[in-house]
Amino acid sequence: MSIRLIDAGKVSYLHSQTIYHALAYAKTSGTPDTIVLTTPQEPYVCIGFHRDLEKEVDLHYCEENNIPVIRRETGGGTVYLDDQQLFLQWIFQPKRLPLKHDQKFRLFNQPLMETYKFFGINAHFHPPNDVCVREKKIVGTGAAAIGNAEVVTGNFLFDFDCEKMAKVLNVPDENFRRKIYQSLQKYLTTFQRELKMMPDKTKVAEVYFEKCAEALGAEIVRGDFTESELRMMEKLDKKFVTKEWLYDYKTTNSRGRLVKIHAKVWLGETVFKTKDSLIRTTIRLKGNRIDDISFSGDFDFQPASKLRSLEKVLAQVELKPESLREMLAAFFELHQVETRGIAIEDWVAAILMIKENKELSFL
Repeated sequence: MSIRLIDAGKVSYLHSQTIYHALAYAKTSGTPDTIVLTTPQEPYVCIGFHRDLEKEVDLHYCEENNIPVIRRETGGGTVYLDDQQLFLQWIFQPKRLPLKHDQKFRLFNQPLMETYKFFGINAHFHPPNDVCVREKKIVGTGAAAIGNAEVVTGNFLFDFDCEKMAKVLNVPDENFRRKIYQSLQKYLTTFQRELKMMPDKTKVAEVYFEKCAEALGAEIVRGDFTESELRMMEKLDKKFVTKEWLYDYKTTNSRGRLVKIHAKVWLGETVFKTKDSLIRTTIRLKGNRIDDISFSGDFDFQPASKLRSLEKVLAQVELKPESLREMLAAFFELHQVETRGIAIEDWVAAILMIKENKELSFL
């Protein structure tokens, strides 16, 4: 059975999301499995289905800079999207894709990785659903059952505006925003960063089509939208811009901000309270180790100059109670540190809150 290919080219920000949703809802047993390629005409922000709009996005900044915001039905976090990205969307019969998520993402990412390799970029799969070059993310993917279809989405990154991504997010403070920018610069890559000369998007698309045919063992045939798909698209265009849809999901939890940079790297903030003090921790995790950490808040730390030194020695420490306890105890003894009213166990608990928040983010 052949697979329909729809290369939609440049489309509105709204259509870059509603096209694949419409194809999924309009899908019948007789509709061919479809691969869609789109590029948004204008920048926008897209939030995952279960995300709280007001907690995720700096709506004031987006409004002032004419950046629209849309909610999608696939999962994942908040992303900044523009015309330097080529979106790839598979809308398939569920039985045509592996049932297990890891196998599904491996299949979807195979032609992506092979395309990057064709242009000299040694991309590799990073479970559960990323593609990386060395330790830097170059593809993020998502999946969801929508209508009668299984939908998997991803993209090619030609370039990425890390500064704009950091600005559109709702964050606790400017220090956290700066950390997001630094983390994206360190752990994200693109065609532009990897190659001396960025390839033509049309050529990238052509190579991708060939790699899809190889990975899926099927003929790829160019096609068009059906009338029923166009009608569904028009219906969803209206729905996706309503306040009811945008503000549909609200969270009541008060855990600190947590941002996924890629599958292995997370940036978060926690707030830990003792009887008389408050420790705010901004921490970047790489796997199960601290990659970067900073403390602020309302607490007494003497000598004050040693707080920055503590942050440096905690980098690369494993996120385990015994490892943290041992490092903190040794540091406090060596530098004769006093933290009035705050025990070492409080510092350990403050740091470990990030682990709990990360686990909760998957619920």
